Amino acid sequence: MNNYINFTSTYNPNLQALSSTDGYNAVKMNEMFGQILGNIAAVQSTLTGSLIDVRSFAPGDGSDQTAQIKAFFDSAQDGDVLLFTPGHYKVVKAGWFYTFSGRSVIIKALPGAILEVSDQGIRIEGSNHVEISGVTLVRTTQAAWSKNKTGLYIENSSNVLLQNNDISKFTDGIGVNGSSSQDNPARNVVIRNNKLHHLGEEPIAVRSHLVFVVIRENDCYRYLGDGILVKGTWHVSITDNFLHTPVLSSDPDYAAFSGGQQVSNMPSVGGGITCNNEGGETGAKNLYIHGNSLNGTAFGVGLIGFEGAFVTSNVFKDIKITSVISVSFFPSRYNPNGLSNHLFVIQGNLIDTILRPSATAAIEAKTSAGAEGMDIGIISDNIIVPRGKHWGIVAVGHIIVKGNYIAQAGIAMDIANGVIASSNIIEPGYETTNPDRMVSLHNDCTFSHNSVAGKGTCIQLRGSNNIITGNRLTYEGTWWAVHLDIVNNTVEGNIIRDNMLMVAASATGRYLFGASPFTNGKNVVVDLVKDNNGTLYQLVNEIVMLGPNSTRWRITIDAKGDLKRRSYSFSSVFR
Repeated sequence: MNNYINFTSTYNPNLQALSSTDGYNAVKMNEMFGQILGNIAAVQSTLTGSLIDVRSFAPGDGSDQTAQIKAFFDSAQDGDVLLFTPGHYKVVKAGWFYTFSGRSVIIKALPGAILEVSDQGIRIEGSNHVEISGVTLVRTTQAAWSKNKTGLYIENSSNVLLQNNDISKFTDGIGVNGSSSQDNPARNVVIRNNKLHHLGEEPIAVRSHLVFVVIRENDCYRYLGDGILVKGTWHVSITDNFLHTPVLSSDPDYAAFSGGQQVSNMPSVGGGITCNNEGGETGAKNLYIHGNSLNGTAFGVGLIGFEGAFVTSNVFKDIKITSVISVSFFPSRYNPNGLSNHLFVIQGNLIDTILRPSATAAIEAKTSAGAEGMDIGIISDNIIVPRGKHWGIVAVGHIIVKGNYIAQAGIAMDIANGVIASSNIIEPGYETTNPDRMVSLHNDCTFSHNSVAGKGTCIQLRGSNNIITGNRLTYEGTWWAVHLDIVNNTVEGNIIRDNMLMVAASATGRYLFGASPFTNGKNVVVDLVKDNNGTLYQLVNEIVMLGPNSTRWRITIDAKGDLKRRSYSFSSVFR
């Protein structure tokens, strides 16, 4: 565990973990999981108590057993195990059915035991040991969005193990809140292998001054809020969870989940994994989001106001509403204190199909400088197939974009303000009658050693001081292969050289560089063009861009497949 996850209250990220080979290490993360379980077990070993059978108090026949179940819970001392044996145990009471305060809590259930409550579930506060396992906890009627009806609520408690439970019909399934002090946070929380469904908001929410939290192998479905919500929590591992089949506004039972409320922020689809500071929290640190599967949710992963996040090896399918993976593109209300984002890695994810009708992004990320001066992100080795008119990757700031595969996107890549993009494979985009550009560069970017093929403009420059070198471009369309777009943009100081442009036989003869006389001498262009018969031509900016009456090279393919060069005056070309 040394030099991987910082176990102190001062944030000191491990920069070595940013390498592609060590960005996520399952062995080390399992060590963290084992350590947390070991801490819980160590506390549990100090407890000695009795096994208390619910049948000594309640018949389990589905009748109102409120008084009996309360007596059952009241009977437990530190270290006692409260056991639900098979039966239907019903509680009718407004508010929290029961609150455990300041004592160890161990509740277990055998298969066939059902605990039904009419309003809120079980609340535990100020405990140094909590274990709830195997419990089927169901609310009598469906709780709606924003109604604050929670199944299991844990507050200011450490050494918490919630596993193998089935929780349904509440607003939130499991809610864990930490302590009131950043200097003395609650710690060691494991939420695993639970089935959480038919919920008005979140299946899982962890908030405020929590450290060492593991959320893994949970099955979450039929919910309307975020799938997993993280706020103000440090050292969090979210792994191998399955979020799927959320509530949709088109569902016949949508009103049961929305409560019929007509408010602007009412979700229309249940979401994915979220980290934000909407309530003014201190910001999450060291997030590991790995190996999760999200299918049909509103979004995939949304992050804002954090320090250190790894989003790796997740599978996203049929995302419906917004970007699949988003870093710091949220409205300001989700980060009211303006906390900066530092050190993120988005690596090895599979994004397959975005169902939103209008354009959004598969991955969008931007960095923001902070007090530590560490301001960097890596987007690498992802497979991105949006199957629509969506962006593949949108990146702004000090971000490395490398080794990604992007196909069937509207615009494969849009980068700005210092992004370095290399060794990416960009295949033909989403088929439309007017294909869009494949790649857009704004200011101060490097685009090198990439492979770009398609009918849209291979590269469009909308800014200055970019370096475009060593790329292999295959142009199959009817627009510009490389376009210097000076409409409302300053396009100067760009270097475009040592690229290979292969013009497909299907290309219908458009301009290689969509430049104007006003860019003459302001950009350096030295490139090779190869026609489909293998003949090479070299284009140099002194030839392509000449003076106020500039000529333009036009690429046409004759019947034999040879590339032919013809020059046109500026006025005849652009009239």
